[in-house]
Amino acid sequence: MLPDTSPPEDDFLALVEAIRRQDATLSPLGAGIIIAISEGIVDDSRTFAKLFGIARALVLREINLLCGPDAPIEVVRREARTQRAHLKLTVKGDRLTARP
Repeated sequence: MLPDTSPPEDDFLALVEAIRRQDATLSPLGAGIIIAISEGIVDDSRTFAKLFGIARALVLREINLLCGPDAPIEVVRREARTQRAHLKLTVKGDRLTARP
């Protein structure tokens, strides 16, 4: 059997699509944020925006949509000066990203 040689980007996108199938209300950006936290790629909004080349304002807006009661992520700390949000998965986020 040949080793898996798929690029990491393909693996990431496959995970994004997998959780979007579980929760159709998630946008691709929202699912990407959840997967990036789950996989230990990022734990804050600024790093996500920079790493993925997405405007920070869009990332912050999406984070606000992903927080709240029964939400997949939680802001654990927000830096007032920079607006950087430090994030973690909630129980719902852990459920969405759990692998069989």
